[in-house]
Amino acid sequence: MVSLSRFEAEDWCRRHGIPLGRRPKPPGDHTSLPIPVDAGQRIALVREQMTAFADEREVLVWFTEWGVWPSAERPHIFDRLRASYGEGRSLIEIPAHLFLPSESEDLLSFVTLGVLFLWDVNVLGASCRRMLLYSHDEMVDVVG
Repeated sequence: MVSLSRFEAEDWCRRHGIPLGRRPKPPGDHTSLPIPVDAGQRIALVREQMTAFADEREVLVWFTEWGVWPSAERPHIFDRLRASYGEGRSLIEIPAHLFLPSESEDLLSFVTLGVLFLWDVNVLGASCRRMLLYSHDEMVDVVG
């Protein structure tokens, strides 16, 4: 896993042809789906959706908004997860992480926590064929 600043994540998106606004924008056709209310169903949804990234050479996970629903989050858990990878900087400083295919379980864990906490989490494959944009509004935009 490589940790990235917002500027580094934006650069990665530009290099891979991913349009940017306040957050990455889904190009062309996409489907919006509700994120389940039940925690177990959320975990199952993320696990199922992450399988689509198995053949990507890199996957960017970019947290673009958090703190909208403080009662639904436990940032200490996320901070401790990041610390276990040697990342001690704050989420505001380092909101993105780049994962290789050999780090699929790590990818799954980071995305799962973000979705459980109802954070905005963008999962972007380097090929630009796959993109998931999870929202604190309990929706996910699916591209590819």
